[in-house]
Amino acid sequence: MSSKASMAYNEQKNEVLAHRFHMEIFQEGKLSIADEILTPDFVLHNPVLPTELTKGQESIKRFASGVVDCLPDRRFTHHEAISKDDKVLIRWTVTGTPKRDFLGVASSDKPITFTGFDLFRISANGKLAEMWQQWNIGSWQ
Repeated sequence: MSSKASMAYNEQKNEVLAHRFHMEIFQEGKLSIADEILTPDFVLHNPVLPTELTKGQESIKRFASGVVDCLPDRRFTHHEAISKDDKVLIRWTVTGTPKRDFLGVASSDKPITFTGFDLFRISANGKLAEMWQQWNIGSWQ
């Protein structure tokens, strides 16, 4: 296999890994997947999250558990994904009805939409090592 074909395969594999982060851990609530796909020292870079939700597999499980509890009817949508070398960028939307307060979002009977971008870095051992995240409440038109 040529190195170019091998790189494309790895980029494809990396993209699948990044999709699993949202769809399995946060959408399906399978918290144990964090142990499988994240490095033990995984770091989520997000300026609005408290540090106890950003460092390591257990912190991501706490973050995901909070999202699952807050938005029991959540629906994640991936709009685009771009893979290059060891990076994957995903533009996403999540919609749901907040049933409890979480990260400054008050409980409500009305659905809310979050839009964002996540940039993942995949380690040499094929696990997610870092993520830079930016999101807001509301949707782009």
